[in-house]
Amino acid sequence: MITYQNIKKHVGQRFWKHIHNNTLIPYRGSLPNREKYLEKLCDNIEKMRYVPSPPRGYVVSHKQNLVVRFIPTLTKEDYSVYFFCVKCLEDEIAKNRVTGTYGGWKLGGKIRKLENFDDAPSIPDNSYNKFAWKQAWTEYQKKAHNLNRNKKYEYFIVFDIANFYDSIRLGRLETLVREAVGKNKTQVVSLLFYFLSNCSKRDLDYEPQTIGLPQDEVGDCSRILANFYLQEYDRTIKQLCDKNNSGYLRYADDQIIASPDEKTAKKIMFTASKELAKLGLNLNASKARFFDRDEFQDYWSFDIFKLLEDPDNGENVKKAWEMYQEKISTGKKFKPETILKRLLSCNLSKVDKNIREQILSAVRDKSFITNVNEYYLGRIYTFTHRNQKSEFLKYLNNLSDSVLYNQYHLRVMRFANTRNVDKRKLDKVKKNLLKLGDMVA
Repeated sequence: MITYQNIKKHVGQRFWKHIHNNTLIPYRGSLPNREKYLEKLCDNIEKMRYVPSPPRGYVVSHKQNLVVRFIPTLTKEDYSVYFFCVKCLEDEIAKNRVTGTYGGWKLGGKIRKLENFDDAPSIPDNSYNKFAWKQAWTEYQKKAHNLNRNKKYEYFIVFDIANFYDSIRLGRLETLVREAVGKNKTQVVSLLFYFLSNCSKRDLDYEPQTIGLPQDEVGDCSRILANFYLQEYDRTIKQLCDKNNSGYLRYADDQIIASPDEKTAKKIMFTASKELAKLGLNLNASKARFFDRDEFQDYWSFDIFKLLEDPDNGENVKKAWEMYQEKISTGKKFKPETILKRLLSCNLSKVDKNIREQILSAVRDKSFITNVNEYYLGRIYTFTHRNQKSEFLKYLNNLSDSVLYNQYHLRVMRFANTRNVDKRKLDKVKKNLLKLGDMVA
């Protein structure tokens, strides 16, 4: 039932503060009284006066090759409705996950502070529970390592889904949700899909939306729904892999198939492509990667991450950096940005100055530094010598002239706020952010 008491129970004070304090595009004014705000929201829902608002603005992020992603920043009213609905349904839609798939953990549970992001991909800057993302990624990484160590697997394919959230069919998702939760939560399901169908109406000339979930800057709600959308697909691919002596893993939309030979792996991938098409989804052809066992080991850099398990072991950090440089010089296929992020999460004061400066030089590269969040900017600032900190701020400031997406500027300003740096040294960032004001409502 949709009642004030239920809404107040699920949209607790912790989440209420979170949506106010952790959006990249700040709300105007102070945090309103939660109980009064939710009481009015409930009254509007009961009297059918609730209408989803256009997004307050968009965080525009860089995917690759100047292709951008638009992340809507919602009103408190809409965040509350979305979170409330998914919270009510999570017992039914965030369970029965296939072994080896990650993305469907609940919104509830103990919220722990994530001390560092490390290399975990896909974590939204403002996720309600970053620790859960990191925990899932660590488990996924361990299982990928186990696949690599299993000598029965000789061929590996790594792939993901093209424009995953943007391609989810809301009609099919609604049918799946209604089948899973039963009739006793009909009102909540109806409210959820009323919100999803109308949350981007301004951008669709006020036509109802039939495809796509919002990127969900803060609440993690879209993650649960997207993962639920793939459950039948997961079961099909897992059964096919079991039948063909192969392994299957999925984290969000990133997937791994491990098989005894190339022919088997490609046959499974072909079936995966057909099964995804039934859901209106497509494999991302440009990001599919094919490896033998040694190449898969190089791609994941398991040996480097093993060295970096203890962030205070300066000798191992040095060895990891040398291995990273060797990979670069020999042209091996791997994910350099994940290693650089893990290195930044280590205590670089434990390594020689020369090594530290080499690492800092690598992470100041434009392609890296313009695509990391305030945590990594802060780590670079921390390990930069005090006589060079002003130069680092000047560098960030000048970069803003050539960066077209506002996520960089917003992250730099948040970094400045959290580190209490002199914002006068970031005047170009602020100026260019205002120029990009057409991205903000």
